[in-house]
Amino acid sequence: MIYDLIIIGAGAAGLFAGASLPFPVNGLILEKKAVPGRKLLMSGAGQCNLTHGGSIKDFINHYGKNGPRIRSVLYRFNNLSVIDFFESKGIPLINREDDKVFPKSLKAQDVLNVLVESCKKNGLQFLYSTPVDKLTKNESLAKDLDPTSVLYTVHCNGRFYTAKKLIIATGGSSYPSTGSDGSFFSVLEEMGISVGPLAPALVPVYAAQYPYQELSGISFQNAEVTINSLKNKDALLLTHTCFSGPAVLNLSRYAHPGDPLVLNFYPVKSEETIQRELSRAMIGNSKQLLTVLYEYFNQGSKETPAELPKRFLEVTCMRAGIDAAGKASRITPVQLNLIIRLIVHDEYQIQKLGGFESAMVTAGGVTLSEISTKTMESISYPNLFFAGEVLDIDGDTGGYNLQFAFSSGYLAAHSALIESF
Repeated sequence: MIYDLIIIGAGAAGLFAGASLPFPVNGLILEKKAVPGRKLLMSGAGQCNLTHGGSIKDFINHYGKNGPRIRSVLYRFNNLSVIDFFESKGIPLINREDDKVFPKSLKAQDVLNVLVESCKKNGLQFLYSTPVDKLTKNESLAKDLDPTSVLYTVHCNGRFYTAKKLIIATGGSSYPSTGSDGSFFSVLEEMGISVGPLAPALVPVYAAQYPYQELSGISFQNAEVTINSLKNKDALLLTHTCFSGPAVLNLSRYAHPGDPLVLNFYPVKSEETIQRELSRAMIGNSKQLLTVLYEYFNQGSKETPAELPKRFLEVTCMRAGIDAAGKASRITPVQLNLIIRLIVHDEYQIQKLGGFESAMVTAGGVTLSEISTKTMESISYPNLFFAGEVLDIDGDTGGYNLQFAFSSGYLAAHSALIESF
């Protein structure tokens, strides 16, 4: 049997390609794991941050150096198109204050269910536990059917499937336990397809002399992180062993061991303003130092939205060698300045970065020079298309990577079918 279409990979890009086909086909989705969408279920901490609000024009700068090269891909099927797609499938969405878009149920499983059912309605049969170990261009068979066509045979450990069109959506190397382990890149390299160096992206950062082991789980919604003079203001998360959260993850692609890491846990006011205001608050104040600090950094007004938990302030005082339970009026200017410095300019040296096992996405992959970004089709191999993380594109957190998976999956599916059926 010769299939109309074979999609390799049942992750976000492959599933969306199948779910958004312009009409039903006779096709297959081949997935190396026993179930589909394992990485999709992990996205957004299981809540599935589908995309981001705002103008699609603002997305371009969230994909690093290759952002401008995928402009046409994102514009063809933008964030509003993603929202319309899922809502038309019966998945109501919410746009949070931070402009991150989620299913209203906050369940990634709901998104996965819709994509799988849509693929099946579009004529696609799922074959699980079916890793692909080779691709061959079957020109002799193609010429027997149509002198202008190209067919591909997909080799799966002794089994063979032939198709008129092929979409490769095998992912990168991040979270390898989900099936996205990078093994398919060797298949592509055997075909002469250029694959750029792979590296973990959106990873936590490990710092020398990390002091927050006991504060795991505490987050700061408006922290400012600086790595190599690059700044990012977003949520910062403390774990048992490292710094994480979007503020760190989004800068990790530019970080290296030995680089300086500077954290500002309260960037809503300048260091000078904090020093002046807190100095006044300490004068003659019989309250505990910890109480005064907590009241100051948690005023709850719109001008100071950041919150510094008591445990964090307590550890900060301990790091400064100052008794948090002592009277505020007894603290010296030098001691106060030391506490403030640890809050607004906490400096570390990066010891290491997280590996692929903790990377949300992969930097590197099939180079964009290998494809036409107007169609997602391979330049060297007609009728072969790419979508998603298998390509050399990695975006920031906040729905940008799923947006590219959906945009590229849609464009690959429509380019493969509209032009030839």
